[in-house]
Amino acid sequence: MMEEKEKRLELINTFALILSIIIPTISLLITSPEEIKTQTYIIFGIIVLVLVIGGFTTYIISRWKKMNKDIHYNKIEMEDIKKDLNFKELWNSIDVRLKVLENMMLYKKNKRGQAIDPRIIMWILLAILIYLFLKSMGFFR
Repeated sequence: MMEEKEKRLELINTFALILSIIIPTISLLITSPEEIKTQTYIIFGIIVLVLVIGGFTTYIISRWKKMNKDIHYNKIEMEDIKKDLNFKELWNSIDVRLKVLENMMLYKKNKRGQAIDPRIIMWILLAILIYLFLKSMGFFR
């Protein structure tokens, strides 16, 4: 979201810079050469030079701010990753989970025969489908 806003702002700044150079250039070209003095050329050159330097400076400053912001976000993200990668806590967590799984497996071994066999479910579904097929054929009304 912020990158899109920054890109739009950068595009607007570039457009404004180009427009501010084109408008004086067009007005200079439209004016007849007899009315233009050397002082006008000098002022026009200074305006163009100031606009180019100002636009370039604005571009550099905006890039600098963006890079500083990216560095700050990356630093925060690296600190979060370091906190998340605390291996001692991770190892303890894995150890606890492994013990829970072992206990569940032992408990499940002792409770044999209580699970529903998938073959029974398949035969029930097959019987329902055969019944629906025969009903559609007209054997059951």
